Amino acid sequence: MSYDLKPRNKNIEEISINAFRWPIILQETGMGYLLGYGRDIQPSKYIYLPRKKASPVSNDGFKVSSFEAKAMAQITRGYISVKKLINKQYESMTEIEKNEILSAKYYGEKGLVQNLYEHPVDESFIKSLEIFADFAEKSQGFEIH
Repeated sequence: MSYDLKPRNKNIEEISINAFRWPIILQETGMGYLLGYGRDIQPSKYIYLPRKKASPVSNDGFKVSSFEAKAMAQITRGYISVKKLINKQYESMTEIEKNEILSAKYYGEKGLVQNLYEHPVDESFIKSLEIFADFAEKSQGFEIH
């Protein structure tokens, strides 16, 4: 299952984003806030501001404006630059330092175990974000299906 992003600009093709990546992208980058979307108090639930009874994470035709799409592209590019620097720092570490980064945890909100340090991200994830940023920048807005 995926989220198909259909651009208003007919000169570019639609793209698909994996169903397990799209909500994470919206949450982790903060792009969801542009669309009025975020996590709820209850686990596995979310809050969104409905537009014509559509949700940005329900494949039901939610419309993203041109302004929002351009802002999403900017946020994504900033997120990518930070993640690339984290990956570069991680690669320069010794194996002992890498293991420390990956294993260091703390008990966060409601006793949930959280990572103490930022972890490197897979290059395929970064590539998918670069594709999204290019798409969003040129899309003139899009619909989520």
